[in-house]
Amino acid sequence: MSDFFRAHQAVGMTIPTYFIESTAPNNVDDTVVVPPVLPPELEPIDSDLAVRQIAAALANVPNPNLVVMVHGFNNPEPDVLRMYAAAARAIEADAAIRCRQGLVCVGYRWPSEKMGQPIHGTWDALPTLPTWILYLGAALAVVPLLLFCLGFFWSPWIGHIVSIAGLVLAGLVLAAALLRTIVYFRDTYRATNYGAPDLVQIIRAIDGEIVRQRGDGGGKNDVQLSFIGHSMGGFVVTNTIRVLSDVFLRQVQGLSDYGAHAPAPPSPNIGNVFCLRRFVLASPDIPAETLLSNRGNFLASSLARFDEAYLFSNEGDEVLRQISTLANYFVFPTKSRNYGFRLGNVEILSSNFGLIDVNEDNFLRTLRIGNLTLQQIYDTLEDARTSRHANAEPARAQILLPKVFTYFDCTDYVDLANDGGPARPLLTFAKWVKRTDPNAKLSWYSHLHLLYAYLFHHQRPNVHGGYFEGLLSQQLIYRLACLGYEDTVAAYGSDAAMWQTCEAKQIRVLPSPRLAARRLAR
Repeated sequence: MSDFFRAHQAVGMTIPTYFIESTAPNNVDDTVVVPPVLPPELEPIDSDLAVRQIAAALANVPNPNLVVMVHGFNNPEPDVLRMYAAAARAIEADAAIRCRQGLVCVGYRWPSEKMGQPIHGTWDALPTLPTWILYLGAALAVVPLLLFCLGFFWSPWIGHIVSIAGLVLAGLVLAAALLRTIVYFRDTYRATNYGAPDLVQIIRAIDGEIVRQRGDGGGKNDVQLSFIGHSMGGFVVTNTIRVLSDVFLRQVQGLSDYGAHAPAPPSPNIGNVFCLRRFVLASPDIPAETLLSNRGNFLASSLARFDEAYLFSNEGDEVLRQISTLANYFVFPTKSRNYGFRLGNVEILSSNFGLIDVNEDNFLRTLRIGNLTLQQIYDTLEDARTSRHANAEPARAQILLPKVFTYFDCTDYVDLANDGGPARPLLTFAKWVKRTDPNAKLSWYSHLHLLYAYLFHHQRPNVHGGYFEGLLSQQLIYRLACLGYEDTVAAYGSDAAMWQTCEAKQIRVLPSPRLAARRLAR
């Protein structure tokens, strides 16, 4: 049994379904490992045996397809176990997926923790310098009051200034402690240094085992590899693809043949047996500017390898809009608050629901992130780029990358939830009538109301994870990842039926030009 991974198998499922988790601890000095309490759908299995069983289910079947699901930040082990058990139930309940031959589903957990969980070690982990600053700040804040009580009278202005200085110093340290307890930076570290490398190892182990089981016929890239990434899980997946891929082009014409600007699309083949097919992102915690960056960013180098890409988002995702942007304020290189919004906040500017069909020239004008449309972001970034480089050529690749995605705007999504009860808004309060005007947006007090409801009202609505609670949204996510676009349309009966289903639940859909071309060709 591996010391680095722990595995569980879903029982009673038609589709082989596994849950593999990294055993990397939340803290490097943790000494106690508490065994997880498993939902009834899961039972433990040796991790090496799980790899062999996964490989056996993929090695010698027609159309083999491995779908890997990766969770986001602020997800401790019990929450992830419940999430993946619910995913297994949803996939098993879907006849269109259940009858798919050669499909294997794997849920992957990297070490994440719940907001507030690190508070117990906050003081012990505080470095020496901020500890001294905190002591000094507390002393400066209290000393004027003590002197006054002891009868030492001095200028009230001096006392006020000294007290304010002390409060500021103490506040700086307390703010740093608060940022630690929201776990965003800690999860980012673990996602980068544990999450992606451990997922790379899992994919490599399955790849090698398939080759061993196939024998001489192992070296053909015919196993479809698809991913579902939620929140920071999208960042984990894109970094995993980056590591698994060969970063060296066979023929490099110059230094500018780099990332999204490469002269030819990179190969979708990964390792000895895998071929990248579908990438589904739900509320991805990835900067929107990566869609428009012409440099070798992690999203561009990953997206170009997939045959299909889908993005589920909503305007009211306050976890990304408020918490993530606050945390990234310290690290994201920008001079304006108009930049740094996350892809999970992409919205489609239309008062209609269902299929939003627009001219390709207006594609970027129909998508807004934060305060600006993608077209506005592109224009300002392009102006900045040409100002820096007098002889700069037009950035053709920047325009193409956002058009890889098919967008599902779930801002006003209303549906039945997993917990039963009547249909209700799942990601926002669904009271906003969106318009085509790029200046029309949710009010600041609506955003505060959503944030309050998420933090203090049992995540009702669940602005960040509601996609996996609604019957239609999770059905779309799992079908698109497991079946692909063509078979998903067939499961609904037709294109029109699929869009009408989205319209009835108040989901807006903007198909990528590539997907639109497929629709017209059929």
